[in-house]
Amino acid sequence: KIIFFNLFNSYFFIFKNMTSQDFNIILINIDGFRKDKIPLCPNLNDIKENSLFFSEMNTVAPYTFASLHSVFSGLYPSKNGVNGYYNIFKFKKDEIITFPQLLRKSGYYTSYDIIDDSVIPSQGFDEKNVFDEKTVDFSARHTEMIKRLSSKKKFFLFLHYTETHKHLVDAVIQKYKQETNDDEYFNNKEENNDRFNSYMPYCDNYIKSIIEVLKQEKIYDNTILILFADHGTSLGEKKGEKFYGVYVYDYTINVFCILKIPNTGKNEISKQCSTLDIFPTILDLANISKENLLDLQGKSLLNFLKTPSEEDRQVFVETGGLYGPWPSPDTHNIFCIKSNKKKLIFNKTPKTWEFYDLKLDPDEKNNIYDEELDVIKKYKQILKNHFLENNIDCKL
Repeated sequence: KIIFFNLFNSYFFIFKNMTSQDFNIILINIDGFRKDKIPLCPNLNDIKENSLFFSEMNTVAPYTFASLHSVFSGLYPSKNGVNGYYNIFKFKKDEIITFPQLLRKSGYYTSYDIIDDSVIPSQGFDEKNVFDEKTVDFSARHTEMIKRLSSKKKFFLFLHYTETHKHLVDAVIQKYKQETNDDEYFNNKEENNDRFNSYMPYCDNYIKSIIEVLKQEKIYDNTILILFADHGTSLGEKKGEKFYGVYVYDYTINVFCILKIPNTGKNEISKQCSTLDIFPTILDLANISKENLLDLQGKSLLNFLKTPSEEDRQVFVETGGLYGPWPSPDTHNIFCIKSNKKKLIFNKTPKTWEFYDLKLDPDEKNNIYDEELDVIKKYKQILKNHFLENNIDCKL
């Protein structure tokens, strides 16, 4: 009853506030951030503890290009065209409406700061900025952008924070060859974990600077802040994946989303959802109708507040790595379905299957796939239906 009351109050306050004023919206992607590292970042953790925290969000593709194109289109990679590392320029921009386009039509000044123009669809932005990852001071650069935008009536800003990703990739490549699958890296999980942890202060200081500038510019109380990870990062859990994008295990696909809405209560929503849900959530927060967006594949996260009894959402994930045991940068070749705390994985290239009970085996160490089991047949049919709905040419 208490949980229901808190969720209902959150929903009530959100829509009461949204009808009384327009909020700025800042969407920050913390590139490659692992959900289990939030407690190591006091400022990030403080926001989490005082906001809406979606702890069971899943990315629909565990690498940046495909993940972010899905966030901005509300469509799976197989629908929007970016279904491979080499397909980053195949986004169907003439067919797809992005949420920044809709925000712009509704009077928002739209801006981004990203590592490369190809990272997200560029439609709908008034202002486009690209940083040099090797020299950028994220805190200084992004606080200055917020100061400048604070004079706008209302703005949307997308910020791409890649500091952790940069340090990690540089350090690992210096010690190990990126494309190799030697045992040395995978036998040193403790060292890999310590290395990742050492980058957390950079991230936390960045988050602190964002909060401080919002307060200094007196826009903290009329700015919605959305923090999310586009994918997680391997620490050597599964041989063949030093970073991300190779497999679809939970350490790279089970991400998070923090939604800080002014004058709104705090809650952890542990229902399964996906990064596709960010698109319709932003439209709801901006009071923009979704009526004509018939192809939208996500659902608003605010529905969980309106209807706390809403069930977990089924999640489909696809990827095709640059490296790993079965590289496939031209088109995705590994797929999974997550539903009811269970996961079915299909590795197309070697044509192998995996099935995990995530409640009993959260680290996915015990593959219990048995093609004779009724539950396996059920999940195979779900996967087959998804392939048909999204025009994926893949025989099971």
